Amino acid sequence: MKPELEKSLTGYGWLLGVLCIFWLTAAGCEDRRVQLAAASLVRVNDRSIMVGEFNRRFDAVSAELPVSEETDSGIEKEMKLRLLHQLTEELILFERAEELSLAISDRELATAIKAIRVDYPEGEFEKILVEQAIVYGEWKEQLRMRLLKEKVVREDLEMSLSLTPEEVSASYEANFPDRDADKGRKLSDTDTDKKVIKLVRRQKAQDAYQTWLLDLKARYDVEINATAWEELIGS
Repeated sequence: MKPELEKSLTGYGWLLGVLCIFWLTAAGCEDRRVQLAAASLVRVNDRSIMVGEFNRRFDAVSAELPVSEETDSGIEKEMKLRLLHQLTEELILFERAEELSLAISDRELATAIKAIRVDYPEGEFEKILVEQAIVYGEWKEQLRMRLLKEKVVREDLEMSLSLTPEEVSASYEANFPDRDADKGRKLSDTDTDKKVIKLVRRQKAQDAYQTWLLDLKARYDVEINATAWEELIGS
């Protein structure tokens, strides 16, 4: 074999070796990404959020950020941590919904969608979904989940809170200063009284929410996949 040809083949073989290593490395990375996406990130009892779902939810959130913030690793890590807490909270609330046999019916969902659409001109709502690359079916299911979370909080937390006449009276004074505060003590069934009572319950629920959620969390088997989480945040 001529020296020139032998040298050429030797160089070619080296190039093939490099390409082979590159291909194997890339294939290995791709396999790892697939494995990671299918891994459970957070689990509450038998309910889990996979890494792939977490990434899809994070992409949807980060797509709304200005470009300058998208490239900030500190902001990205903070956003991912908030999303992790949010998804853990969701799983806890869904677990509680099942315990209480709570669900959102198709009728309830349709009523909520109608209430949202009324704020948009004809066809404008669908146009906005298309512009934001949001699939209508997925948006409906997200809305159903949000309504379910609100129902759990309302039925399990708000309705369990007792109200004192003094609290209702104080709410009247704050929100209806021209009304006789003593009327707030009657807890009557007038529309105004119902609104005030609902407002007081909601305010008390907001104050009690974190304690209530921690109590629920302590009752369930909650697990975070530390290995997957470290890969997600680049630690």
